[in-house]
Order: sequence, then C-alpha cells, then structure tokens
Amino acid sequence: MNDAPRYLFAMVLAMVVLFGWQIIFPPKSSNTLEVSSALDENVPIQNYQKEGVAPNTSVECYGDRVPINSDRVIGSINLCGAKIDEIYLKNFRTSTKDNSDFVKFFQSNQDENPYWTESGWIAPRGAEFNLPDSNTLWSVESGQSLTQYDSVTLVWDNGIGLIFRQIISLDENYLFSINQEITNNSISSITLYPYQQLSRKNIPQGQTLGLLHEGPTGWFDDKLEEVDYDDIEDEVYRKEFVSGWLGIRDKYWASALSSNDTGRKQANFKVSKSGDEDYYRVGFTGDAITTSPGGKLASNGMVFIGAKEVNIIEKYAEDKILPRFDLIIDWGWFYFLAKPLFYVLDFLFSFSGNFGVAILLLTVLIKIVFFPVVNRSYVQMAKMRKVQPEITKLREVYGDDRQRMAQEMQSLYKKEELKPLSGCLPVLIQIPVFFALYNVLLVTIEMRHAPFFWWIRDLSAPDPISLFNGFGLINWEPPQFFMIGIFHLLFGFTFFLQTKLNPTPADPIQKTLFTWMPVFMIFIAASFPVGLVIYWAWNGLLSILQQIYIMKRQGTEIALFTNINKNSDKNE
Repeated sequence: MNDAPRYLFAMVLAMVVLFGWQIIFPPKSSNTLEVSSALDENVPIQNYQKEGVAPNTSVECYGDRVPINSDRVIGSINLCGAKIDEIYLKNFRTSTKDNSDFVKFFQSNQDENPYWTESGWIAPRGAEFNLPDSNTLWSVESGQSLTQYDSVTLVWDNGIGLIFRQIISLDENYLFSINQEITNNSISSITLYPYQQLSRKNIPQGQTLGLLHEGPTGWFDDKLEEVDYDDIEDEVYRKEFVSGWLGIRDKYWASALSSNDTGRKQANFKVSKSGDEDYYRVGFTGDAITTSPGGKLASNGMVFIGAKEVNIIEKYAEDKILPRFDLIIDWGWFYFLAKPLFYVLDFLFSFSGNFGVAILLLTVLIKIVFFPVVNRSYVQMAKMRKVQPEITKLREVYGDDRQRMAQEMQSLYKKEELKPLSGCLPVLIQIPVFFALYNVLLVTIEMRHAPFFWWIRDLSAPDPISLFNGFGLINWEPPQFFMIGIFHLLFGFTFFLQTKLNPTPADPIQKTLFTWMPVFMIFIAASFPVGLVIYWAWNGLLSILQQIYIMKRQGTEIALFTNINKNSDKNE
C-alpha cells in the first residue's frame, strides 16, 4: 500500500503537537513584587563578621551615582554598595517606534524589576573588622564618569586600617572589568575571600516557551550547565570550578560573571529571601587570599551586561576573554543548522539591507542545495501519480484481501521502480531547517525589530494585522490565535495547492485530514514570528513551481488543474 501520505501526515502532526502545546499551555508569568535591596542571612555570599561587631553603615544608604556612558550603554553606578544597577542599551529600543525608550536592562531597587551586580569580600568567621556590604556608602577617588576610555576608582575606609578600592573600567561593548584592592594598614594579617554576584527579582516575562533555555547558566571547566528558575527555588545549585563564567541568560540579553583569579571557585545559583520577597542569586566566591600588615589583596573580576549580539559574543569567546562564551546563546535543538543559517542570513543582509529579503534569498539557496535530493523525490511522486489508475484497479480487485493487495502493490512498485516513502523526503528535509530558522528568528537579537516591507516592522514578532480586524482597519486586537495575516493566508494557500499536487490518499479519514490540514496550520502559525511565515509561504510557492516543472517533464497530468476542472464541471 502507499504509506507516503501516512508518514507525511505523521510528520506534520508532530509539528502541530510541538507548536500547539505552546499555545494551549503558555508559560506562567511572574507577578510584580515590591522591592527590597538588602541581602539576607541565607545568601551564600555574605559578610561573616564576628558577632557583636557593629557595621559601619546605617540600615539604609543614600548615595550619589557615577554616570556610565559609552557607545553601547548608558547608566550609573550606585555608590551605595558600589552596585551597577542601572544599565540602558543604547542600540535597542522597547518597541519599533522611533521615539520609544532605550531598553533598560539593569534596574535599581526603586524600579519594578530590580537587577544588579556587586562585588566584594567575605571574611572568615571570627573576623574582628568591618567589610563593605550592600549598604556601604563609597566615595569616588578618581574619575568623574565611566566610559570606554576612562575608568573610575571607588574607595571606602573601614576605620581600622583597611582601605578598599574598586577600579571599574568598560570596553567598547558590554564587558566591565572590576579590579578589587585592599590596602592593609592594620597591624595584623588578614585573610578574605573575593566574591561576585548577580541579583534579580522577577523572572522575565515572555519566555521562549521551553524551546530555548532561559535562566542561570554557566561554563565550568569545559562543561555547560543550564539550570531552570524553578529548579533553584527548591534546591541550591553549587558547582566548584577553576575557569569559566556564570550568569543569567534571557531571550535577547545576558549577564555573566568571570574572574582572572587563579585557584578554585565555588559557584551557586539559588533563590533567597529579602524580607518577604524572593530574589534569584547567581554568584561565586574565590579562594582565600592572605596578606600581612602593609601588604595588599587584589582580585580581578569581569561582568558582561548587554545584548547577545552574535559577533560581539563570538569575539569574547575567540579571544579567550570569556571561554566558550558563544554558548550563552542557545541555538536550540538544531544548533548545527541554526548557527550556519544565521551567518548566511547575516551575509545576505549585508548585501540586501533587509532581513526579510535575506530570508527570501536564503530560501532560494536552500532550494538549490537540496535540489538534487528533492528532485528525485518529486520524480518519484510524479511516477506515483502516473500509476494511480493501476493502484485504483488493484484496490477494486483485492480490496478485501489485504495480504494479496500488499503483494500486488510491491510487485507494481518493483516493476515501475517506485519508492513511495521517498515522497516524504521534501517534508523530512524541511523540518530541521524549519526549526533551525525558527530558533534564529526567536533568539538572535539581530532579528529583533528587523523590518521587512509595508506593515511588517518586526520579523521576530507575529504579524500585527489580522483578517479578523480587517487587516488593521478595525480598531480591535483579536486573540493571538486569530492573528491571521496576509502571509498566513498565502502560506495556507500554498499548503493547500501542495496537497492537491500529491497523490490523493485512499483512506477517507486521511483525505479529510489533508483537506483541512492547511486551515488548521494557518491557526497554528498565528503565533509564529512573521519572518518564519514568510519563509514558509515563499518556500511553498517555490516547491509548487518545482513540482509542476518536474511533473511536466515526466509527462504526468498535473492533478491541481484536473481538480479545478472537475470542480468546474460539478458547478456546471
């Protein structure tokens, strides 16, 4: 029997299940919580001071800010705690409107979603001196603002002989260097542990529905670790390492910590309490460092705070500044296809100046690459169409005898040199390419707010107009499931034409499913990035032209035209 339609249907159904699940069961959004900046006693990175030694700061700290201004970021350093807690990304805006605000990535504890980084020192239990904490008010020793050309130095004196400094610099992109120094003017030796930490409240909304990882991530001694937010709500994740980095991966943005210090480090991912609020903490402590009176302690750390721009990320990885930092971008299951696809798209964009046009050109290139394989498959499908009358006769004669029917079908296939399952090859090849391109559109910052033509101003987002609101003429936004735009209709139409070009399934249930599958897929694709829908519609059109050309060369009647003629006859 001809099993090709069954396998074809199974492949399409698998795609429907994978993407339909995201629509039916969307991820939970986090609630907005009130803010608190204090770290609690459960935070693993803490100041272990001797009981009874009073801290040198008040409960609350109000300090000035040191401005940050470079080609890519603006923001400020909070002198209260020496925290970097305000970062705007100058090359990215909150919407496609020209006058929209810059994306605010790091936020202070006065904002809705606090997110910051801090560095410091931990003292062993029993230490009889104060260390700076999140409420310590630092002073500016040198530098008026932090730029890619000028560093700043912050200083704090604990009053008993220890002078703490943080020398902060910024490269031309997103990498901050934080060099910590302690001058020991006391009469005793000191031993301390350096630390770095990222803290955020609230899981970012609009996560990628489980297809790509978002959350705590780290590269520890040649091994990538990806941890989900809900995992660390139940149990602290700990990892010992020598070299690598750790951070928090968002869809388009990322933050990461690293250190140039030698020796082992202890990483931890956890959720901790600050009052009644939960905070997600990602950080590490280094090995103990000791210095005698008159000596110095030093620790050299780095913090990446910015957009996951592929070329910048790759440069940090290639230069060994942050080893294997390219893995901060999750390319998905088909990473071996997604990454090359992005580079080809980026190359085509450099010529066309439009990522939408680049997608159209990429589709043509994919067709050319797979043409020999797909061509043989379409030839087989054309041959199957030619022997369809003989298959119909066999069903009429042996319809009740399944075993004899199978034998006669195998004989016919052997005689005509037919391979029915090869008809599934075009779909089979397209599935990994489809998923890879989906991930490229979903995760790469370069695709965010990338326009096409007309009303398409963001290829990474769903189509903004719909059939159900008169393509934008009616002032009403339908539910996402009904956001069926022009390219969705084109995609559905090409899908429908392709089903008419293929041999008609004998089974009436399969025939009905294939008839309604284009309609069903249109609604499934409503939540897809419009760039992907454009690819699918354009790929469908090219496939139809390719299949018609091959069928003509094989002398096969084009079923599409036959079906249209039959429908016309019925209407007469």
